[in-house]
Amino acid sequence: MDIKLSCNHLSYLSERYAAEIQLERCEECGGRVSGMAFTCMRCCVWLHGSCVDKMLHVLPQQIMHPLHLHHQLQLDSNNFDFICDRCMYISVGYRYRCSSCNFNLDLDCASSVNDELPKDQGLPRFKDGKKMTILHYSHGHSLSIFKYRKIREQDYTCVWCEKRLSEVCCGCTECEFYLHSTCRDKIPRRLSHPFHPGHPLRLSYIPGYCSACGMIIPAFSPCYMCEMCDFRLDCFRCSKLLPTQKLGCHDHLLTYFNFLGKGHEGQDFYCKACDKPCGGASVYRCMQCHFSFHLRCVVPSSAEHRYHRHPLLLKNTIKEDDSEEYYCDICEKERNPKHPVYFCQSCTFITHIECVLDEDNVSSSSARSMENKALVVNEIEHNEETNAIRTLMQPIFHSHQMYEVTEEFKGNRFCYGCRLLLDGPSYFCKTCHEFYLHEKCAKLPYEIQHPFHSAHPLNLYTSYRPGIGRLITCDECKVICLGFIYFCELCNFKLDVKCAALITHNTRVSPGKEGERVTELQHRFHTHRLVLGYCHDPINEIKCTICELPILGPAYFCPDHLCNYILHESCLTLPQMIQVPFHPEHMLVFRLFHIQSNPQCYACPLNLKSFTFAYNCEHCHLNLHPVCANSLKRPLKCESHLDDLYYFGPDYQLLCANYDPSWATLFICDECEKSCQGEAFYRCIQCQVNFHLSCIPIPEIVNSKYHIHPLVLKDSFVEDDSGKYYCDFCEEERNPKDHVYYCQECDVKTIAHIECVLAEVEDNMVESRKNRPQRSLQKKRHEGLQAQPMPASLHSAIDRKLENFPAMVAGIWTDDRNLQLEAATQFKKLLSDRNPPNDEVIRAGVIPRFVELLTKDDFPQLQYVVALALNIIASGASENKKVLIDHGVVPIFVKLLGSPSDDIREHAAWGLGNIALNCHTSRDLVLSHGALLPLLALLNEHANFSLVRQASWTLSNLCTGRPAPPFDQVKPALPTLARLIHSDNEEVLVHACRALYDLSSGTDDQIQAVIEAGVCGSLVELLLHPSPYVLTFALGTIANFFSVDDMQTQAIFEANTIVRVVALLRNDDIDVKREAARAIRNATWRGTRDQIKFLVCQGCIKPLCDLLICPDPETVADCLGAIINILWAGEADETMGTTGGANIYVQTIEEARGREKIENLKSHDNTEVSETAVEILETYWRE
Repeated sequence: MDIKLSCNHLSYLSERYAAEIQLERCEECGGRVSGMAFTCMRCCVWLHGSCVDKMLHVLPQQIMHPLHLHHQLQLDSNNFDFICDRCMYISVGYRYRCSSCNFNLDLDCASSVNDELPKDQGLPRFKDGKKMTILHYSHGHSLSIFKYRKIREQDYTCVWCEKRLSEVCCGCTECEFYLHSTCRDKIPRRLSHPFHPGHPLRLSYIPGYCSACGMIIPAFSPCYMCEMCDFRLDCFRCSKLLPTQKLGCHDHLLTYFNFLGKGHEGQDFYCKACDKPCGGASVYRCMQCHFSFHLRCVVPSSAEHRYHRHPLLLKNTIKEDDSEEYYCDICEKERNPKHPVYFCQSCTFITHIECVLDEDNVSSSSARSMENKALVVNEIEHNEETNAIRTLMQPIFHSHQMYEVTEEFKGNRFCYGCRLLLDGPSYFCKTCHEFYLHEKCAKLPYEIQHPFHSAHPLNLYTSYRPGIGRLITCDECKVICLGFIYFCELCNFKLDVKCAALITHNTRVSPGKEGERVTELQHRFHTHRLVLGYCHDPINEIKCTICELPILGPAYFCPDHLCNYILHESCLTLPQMIQVPFHPEHMLVFRLFHIQSNPQCYACPLNLKSFTFAYNCEHCHLNLHPVCANSLKRPLKCESHLDDLYYFGPDYQLLCANYDPSWATLFICDECEKSCQGEAFYRCIQCQVNFHLSCIPIPEIVNSKYHIHPLVLKDSFVEDDSGKYYCDFCEEERNPKDHVYYCQECDVKTIAHIECVLAEVEDNMVESRKNRPQRSLQKKRHEGLQAQPMPASLHSAIDRKLENFPAMVAGIWTDDRNLQLEAATQFKKLLSDRNPPNDEVIRAGVIPRFVELLTKDDFPQLQYVVALALNIIASGASENKKVLIDHGVVPIFVKLLGSPSDDIREHAAWGLGNIALNCHTSRDLVLSHGALLPLLALLNEHANFSLVRQASWTLSNLCTGRPAPPFDQVKPALPTLARLIHSDNEEVLVHACRALYDLSSGTDDQIQAVIEAGVCGSLVELLLHPSPYVLTFALGTIANFFSVDDMQTQAIFEANTIVRVVALLRNDDIDVKREAARAIRNATWRGTRDQIKFLVCQGCIKPLCDLLICPDPETVADCLGAIINILWAGEADETMGTTGGANIYVQTIEEARGREKIENLKSHDNTEVSETAVEILETYWRE
């Protein structure tokens, strides 16, 4: 990555108006500057807007930087302030930015390819080098630590002391909220203020209007509040104001305000002297009487003082210099330069108004210094006062009176603060629903010193505060806490009230599963990191964002203060795509559902909510709740109902309760006509009817041929606390809340799904429920029709399935189209078994008939079923493929690529892909029949996703294999492949990259043809893809590109490739590391000395040396090849005298402990590795 800046002013540009009389000239072109132009805030030069555009034109729009290898950085031209993550200075203007990670570099730092951070002992960073942020009680957003420099026309000031920023500060650029480091701890959490002398005020984030000035308190800004009186004082505008002025027109001390708002009632404050509104003007105000006076109405424009011989004039503001320290010449105390003063025009005498008008110094004894007298409420005194109140109390953090709870009323109720059962003296609020507090929780101290965090005090928080987050975990027990917490803003350390009462750490040993869980992770549907926590709150339910069910136990949530994103641990791994039995044509894709039309779920009567997650078929507009999709994994086949039934258990009942309180009326059992509310039921999706388990009936006890003891039905089963529970029949995960069959005699070692057991029972009705009569549960839409006899499909063993084999063969050879379709469907089901009887089907002699029926264009349903059956056979052994080829299936499949049916085209592509897979003669046969061009036609931009995925797989099979296919035959695929590598789907990307990898593995001319297809830039982008398969094939293709010539090597170097390739040497996947090492080896083989120097500067030597202990000999050989090429370049530089007579790379390799690893490779089992190691040591370490 290289950025050449023609001027560094771009990092500090600010748009301003240049008057013609200034006679400024453009630094770039020398022309006169007038009107709107840009100025550099660092050196005050001017630039025309057009000249800035020309300078920006030479900058790349995207770069990769060694300090942020996760994503590309985009050139950003907005004029917002930001903090550079490298130099840590506050900046403005143009920058390179990663919006996902909020990572910013000014242009100076972006131009540096050095991956080391500046050594600055005075500026703290996190351990990973990222800029330090803190949570401070004075602001709702996190505050970044930064170094200040002037970037605007006016300097920024500290919101507390109102002086210019300097050196190291902290702040929020979004809100322009900044603090000196020294002022951070000067803001009191509680104070006693003369504006409200009756009660102490506590720092709060409850919104409202300031009771002093009437202005609304800004968002994410705190106020000082008395909850009992609903009194608020703006933390920064008014909390430092004091009544200091005594005038003859009023009995009380007055306070100066430079601005008044209208308050929550929207009424102006009126001057008691002139009866005109005070808004927007400087006023004196009496907070006791709520009187206001214009400054001009009560303060004379001139005055005299006995300590000064000249007359003094009233002036709004005055700064005699830039010292930032201004004093009254009478009382010699510091004054606010923004407040009006009396001054002398003849000399430098400046004084407070009150010091001139109050010569008896009346106010000096009354006004208390905020810094010295801000009262921190004594916790002991506060507690002593409340101890006297037994039947009625009012904590300072709750705005309503609370009443004592009697013993008989406590019941199963919990304290809002500590979330424990009420015991001992407790109180409740009549106004707030279910708000109870232990007496001890109502009297908690606001600040504590705790042994778990001795570095700083912990402060009590009793309600939501911006910046902490809606969901937080206690750092001791890791439980998500919704009650009171003690919090250290500096360290983001939190303790719930229960753990704050501990003095030693809880020594309980966590179960093994808890120790195995990762504490942080990234989820594909959320931009922020998710952290681990445990949900055990007895008062408030926390519901999963994805499945909408309550969470009890481990969860992962977003700690960001604006997010409510939280997931079950199991919902993290929900499959991206599923296929349900009643919709085999397409896959359902898991996505965030944005549509606001609230369509109905296909499996149940409930509508989908907007902005929730769902499984969706983009072709058929079929949608499923995640909970419903989970219910459709295992169909139940029973003799009393024609279609499959699906189990809807306790989770679905919880979902229904979220959606519709009257949901019970939506689910009536079709047998007993009673509601299914409160118990699990089976549902037929096709018929939309429901059955209680007892109405099907599901037998209480069954015998299975896979278990020696009877299995008993149970409504739920949790055998241990592992958190993972499995069916012992199918070995898939099961929900412990669902019904199961289990063995009472095996010490609960056999537990299985109902569906898995009933599919394999020896006697399906060993003991029915109390001789309940069997009733027919036929589908409603077929009422009155004779029921079709069910085939013996409940038995999955092949010998049982083949009982009907002669009838199936006869049906295929009949001329009756309906019987043909029925027989073909039975063959398809037979071949869909885990162990399909391919040989038996081939020996039955039906393959020629299948191929014949495949040509029936007037019967597409039959074509589809036959194509699916032939595909299953083609995916088997190579002998099976040969049978199909000998019967002429290839040209028919090629013809069907042009079928009007998407499904038939998809199966035709699948069949050709199966035939071409892993057999070069079959692949070349498919190509010789002209399959490529119609296959490419399927991959047009308007094809459905499922068809594109299947066709791309087949195209990949046609382009790969050894020996390689004739290049001229597959070259027309290059434009299509160049388009497919822009796909959002991982499977399509893997198929396209695999094809490009093989196509670029040939001669130089063939590699050149692939490069000219314009794929290089896209492949470089794919080096950031999370899939190791995509990375492996993309890297392999780039490695092939490096082997062509010097010109191509330079072009790839300039595409920001090297930084990413070097980073992938550290990837966890061995195939990715192997291809990265091969790419570096090829780059150093073809590269010039300057290119190799650039490679070394990107830090490639250390990971290459680390990989010398890799167990894969191919990777080790490539790393040694790259190292010997680098050493050769260093030797050439040494010979030319450009490196001071030394091979600088020898020392770099030794520092990376490469030499000792090469020594160990001399006896390697692989000949190439051992010989290369010996050659390196004898050439470059002769001693």
